[in-house]
Amino acid sequence: MTSRSPAQALRTCATLLVMSLCGSAWASPTWAQTVRGIVLEDQSRESIEGVRLILRDPEGVVRASALSEEAGRFVLVAETRGMVRLAVTHLGYADWETADFSLANDAVIDVEVRLGVEAIPLDPITVVARGSSRVGRLAGFEQRRSDPGHVGGHFLTEEDIERRPSATAATLVLGSPGMSTGSTGPGGSLDRRLIMARGCLSRMFIDGVRVDQTRGHSVDDLLSPELIAGVEMYPRGVSAPPQYQDNTRPDCGVVLFWTKDGAIGDSNGWGAKRIMVGVGLLVGLLTFGFIG
Repeated sequence: MTSRSPAQALRTCATLLVMSLCGSAWASPTWAQTVRGIVLEDQSRESIEGVRLILRDPEGVVRASALSEEAGRFVLVAETRGMVRLAVTHLGYADWETADFSLANDAVIDVEVRLGVEAIPLDPITVVARGSSRVGRLAGFEQRRSDPGHVGGHFLTEEDIERRPSATAATLVLGSPGMSTGSTGPGGSLDRRLIMARGCLSRMFIDGVRVDQTRGHSVDDLLSPELIAGVEMYPRGVSAPPQYQDNTRPDCGVVLFWTKDGAIGDSNGWGAKRIMVGVGLLVGLLTFGFIG
């Protein structure tokens, strides 16, 4: 066996150490570069969940991506070092992107991302069904119908009415809590009906015009369902809009009929029939001997 001097043995150990270190580096050519942090809403400083965060290199290749968790925190781990940029997207917020920055070997970078709310234009849509938006005299009806804080009323839309082809104007109220009808025909027949609520005669309005119900004279004499765009029913008058209430009869119901645009023949809806209502009431009063 050949003996070695101490100097030769030291040189051999040094060579083996260098080879060992180089071999270790060759076996693990990649490094863990980390970008971590939190996403916050700019004004409220509340954390935002579900934000998409993407690390891209200057060529646009995605090096890492993640979604922020419930607390708004995220961790991005890139296998390669070099220049990258961080892009952030979330529906309802303005997109955010950094300039290019260097990600060194084993770097750990902490960031705080703050997003501002942005109004996002939606893609054009095609209307495939009739909408419920109304203007003019129906604006109040739609506002009350869609207001969750407006309680005590029951509403029928044009679509609701079309699903009841056998109903009359008066019987449309049936099925709504607290509403009923009563006979107004001779001998108690049901050929004409009065609209009742909580056992008393309801106040009735057509397009905002007061129409009194009388014996022998029903809303069915004045309106047919195909002319009606909406109905509001208030079993207790105090729940109705103030302009339709009767302070002397607060517990009696209120029913509001709204006609379709053009159904009556002018822009005022029921305005063109006001004279007809008056004539009809007068005929009814004369017929049953209430005048003279």
